[in-house]
Amino acid sequence: MTLPEGTPGDAARAVRIDLDTAMRRRCRSLGLAPGAAVHVTHRGGLGDREVGLGTDRFALRSWTCVRRYVSPVHGIDPA
Repeated sequence: MTLPEGTPGDAARAVRIDLDTAMRRRCRSLGLAPGAAVHVTHRGGLGDREVGLGTDRFALRSWTCVRRYVSPVHGIDPA
């Protein structure tokens, strides 16, 4: 599934990220890399999402979200 399919409260683990090299590197530097467990904190219009990674929060535009493939997980504390 892609990240925009997630709703607030959903937890997911990044499986694949289809972005160009520079954007992939930027996401990795923020900790948003394959294997990272995130939770959706807010939905924005047109597929935008705010995600939490530990105690950090990141707003992602819809074009970034649709290129992030995630797998739902259970038991992640949204902190």
